Amino acid sequence: MTKSDNLALYSALIDKRLGSLPGIKFAYAVSRNISLLKPEIEALEKALEPSDEYKKYDEKRIELAKKYSKKGEKGEKGEPLTMPNPENPKLFEYVLEDKEGFQKDFEALKEENKEIIEKRNAQIKEQDDFLKTDSTIELFKVSVSEVPQNITVAQMNSIYPIVTDDIISPLNSTL
Repeated sequence: MTKSDNLALYSALIDKRLGSLPGIKFAYAVSRNISLLKPEIEALEKALEPSDEYKKYDEKRIELAKKYSKKGEKGEKGEPLTMPNPENPKLFEYVLEDKEGFQKDFEALKEENKEIIEKRNAQIKEQDDFLKTDSTIELFKVSVSEVPQNITVAQMNSIYPIVTDDIISPLNSTL
C-alpha cells in the first residue's frame, strides 16, 4: 500500500457509518488501524499545511471573489452569492458578476504573489510524489467472518486492505 492508500483507508475507518456496525472483533480491528494510521495521517496533513504567506494570499483571493460576485437579498448591500463547485459539490464558489474585472485584479494579485504561489505548488507536487511512496505500516487484519453482515459493498471496498479471506474455496484451497 502507498501513503495515498493509507489516507483513503483512514478516511473510511473514521466514517461514523462504519463505526456504527456491530461486532467486537471488527470494532477492535477498526480502532486498532485508526491508531496505527493516525500519526502518519497527521504528519501528512501537517506537511501539506500552507504557509502563513500563502494563507494571506488566499484571503485576498477570496476577498476579490466576494468583491466581484453577485449579491443576494440579505443585508443592506447583500451577501455574495455562492453555488456548489461542479467538480466537487462539497466546495462552493462565488457567482461572479464582473468576470473581467475579477480576472484582471486576480492576475495582478497572482503576479504580486508569484513566488508564494510557486512555493505552494512545489509543496503540493512534493506531497503528491510522497503520497505515491510505499507505506511501512503493518495493518491489523480482521477475518471476513468477523465483518458485520450488514456492511455495504462500498464500505467493504473501502476497508478491503484490512480484511483477510478465511473462506475455503477452490480458488484458495491448498488440497
